[in-house]
Amino acid sequence: MSTNDLTCRHTGRARIATASSAAFTIAAYLTSITSPALAEVYDLEPIVVKVNAIHPSQTVRSEVENMFTNPRSASGVGGSEIQNLNAINTSDALRFTTTGMVNQPFSGDRFGGGTKIRTFGDWGASTSIDGLPAVKFADEEGGGYSSSRIPTIAIDRIAIQKGGRGVQYGDGTDGGVVETSIKSGRGYDRHLAGTVDISTAEERVYQLEAAHGEKYWDIYAAGRIFDGNYGGEPANLDKQDIEGAVAKVGLNPSDSTRIEALAIVNDSETRIFRGGTTNDIDSESLFLSATVDHAFNDAVSTRVGYLYSDTDTLWPARSRDRSIEIGTAFGDLYHTRSLAEGVDYAGSIGFEHKHTNYLRDNQWDAEFTDISLKHSSAVTFDHNLTLTAGLRHTWFENDIKLNGVKQPDNLRTDSLFSWEAGAAYSIFDMTRIRANVASGYNRFYEKYGNFGTDALNPAGAGDEIVESLTYEAGINQGWGWGYADVAVYTTEQQNVPRRDAGAIQNVTVDQSGVELEVYADVTDDFSASLGYVHIFELEAERADGTKANGSIFFGSNGVNVPEHQATLRLDYRITDDVSLWGAGLVSDGYTQTDANGVTTERKSFERIDLGAAWRINEHVALRVRGENITDEKDYGQTLEGAPTNTVGKLGSVFWLGADFTL
Repeated sequence: MSTNDLTCRHTGRARIATASSAAFTIAAYLTSITSPALAEVYDLEPIVVKVNAIHPSQTVRSEVENMFTNPRSASGVGGSEIQNLNAINTSDALRFTTTGMVNQPFSGDRFGGGTKIRTFGDWGASTSIDGLPAVKFADEEGGGYSSSRIPTIAIDRIAIQKGGRGVQYGDGTDGGVVETSIKSGRGYDRHLAGTVDISTAEERVYQLEAAHGEKYWDIYAAGRIFDGNYGGEPANLDKQDIEGAVAKVGLNPSDSTRIEALAIVNDSETRIFRGGTTNDIDSESLFLSATVDHAFNDAVSTRVGYLYSDTDTLWPARSRDRSIEIGTAFGDLYHTRSLAEGVDYAGSIGFEHKHTNYLRDNQWDAEFTDISLKHSSAVTFDHNLTLTAGLRHTWFENDIKLNGVKQPDNLRTDSLFSWEAGAAYSIFDMTRIRANVASGYNRFYEKYGNFGTDALNPAGAGDEIVESLTYEAGINQGWGWGYADVAVYTTEQQNVPRRDAGAIQNVTVDQSGVELEVYADVTDDFSASLGYVHIFELEAERADGTKANGSIFFGSNGVNVPEHQATLRLDYRITDDVSLWGAGLVSDGYTQTDANGVTTERKSFERIDLGAAWRINEHVALRVRGENITDEKDYGQTLEGAPTNTVGKLGSVFWLGADFTL
């Protein structure tokens, strides 16, 4: 969906039953939060709130960013849907509500979920918090919930920004970026809300948020406690405890300046059964950021800031101690102006200095330094035709130590250009077409350790930066009661590392597909949202021109490709206080072709959730949800013709929840 055609939902309380991404808006920076004093049941219809949600110092930046992303595709979901579909694991909620996310086998159940966006030659997309430069997180390993670093009550929305995003976000942007926006205290008046959720799987989730805003300052804070006592159901999992908190503080010295600080902390302690014994796994994360927005006048503004991310997982029984620490300083200057009557310009120039420290199992100590200069421009004619162009130049430096010994420089690419160009045009009042070409890049530092010492072998390709290039065309057709959006894309990834006889052999990975999103207010009380993804092709080619088929990273294994996936979300408001909803995901199975051309098929599967909400009074609402009501326990893991192993796999789960707002 074009970001120009998306609309936003933002609630001022704890989130309750709504079941669709509907027509989510990235342009939400231009809309606002009102702060209702009642616990309200929401339908799917997109709500555009008309009070300004951003500080005046951020107006120029928002205008520039929205014009530049006008020809791009994105798919998103509001925090209420996320919290209702999976109050712990955001990746699980995203598969119901967005297109572009690749839901592969062994990552398809309620606990897990990958972050691949359109591409298979990487291990997942990077994450941007509040639109800041992208970061990568260390994997949460072993079992239990992953993608649990941010309390879902604190999430305003998540956007899947599709296609190469190197110009805007930097590293890890081969096929897109997962952008998570955190609530702010702006617009709230002594707000306090919370949720309690209990499941038949012996899980309990407690979340609380508080917010308040004044002219010169605002604050938002939220916390979550999760307690899961599984006792071997599923078979590998004993228990998991998660504690997390978010705090965002804004200071407004004047209408020209806003200072904002964000802190996110999380700790997940999991006990699993493995090899007849119990293993304890501890995953911790810390994210800090500070930004200053300043408007020099109505047409020029700047933002400078620094972010710090530290994520790690400790698994003593397997001698695993893995962490990713990132520090990024950044700054941008934004400018808008009228070039002529009916011709408007918006652009930016900026810099980033990023330092990454990747530690693995007390053996690898790898440091990566990236320094970037970037520029973006957008020109709009008669408030319709928009042309965009962007360029980023990044310089790279490695410092690799193995067992305390500094390794020779194996970096094959000292610098590269990322670029993009696009156009969007409304051929009719509610029909907008778009096209763009955009590159992304990926440091792929997971090759150190995961691929042994292959990257240090001078006989191979060493450490090359993975580069991607996406071509895309799309159309958004609106009508008075909904919209339909179609995007067709093809992406090529070059320099994707593959293990080959103790060295790295690069391959080129081509993938293409089509995405469809439809939203409709069928009646005044009933709304529906449909998503569909079809992957046309996946092909990997070695440097010598021979085909590796679906085998990308090592050996003769193949990559599981979901050819067809569809989601459907329904919302029916019985009365003003009572609503029903449903959400379903269907996959027709997976085709896997190995390096020898042998093809295997994995079974199709479905996942269906049903829920209801009742607003008892202005301050309290009750929710019920049936998760996985068809008792699916496979998620595409089983080969066609083979029996499904359901031993110890968690199937249907039922939830009872309550929301309150004071």
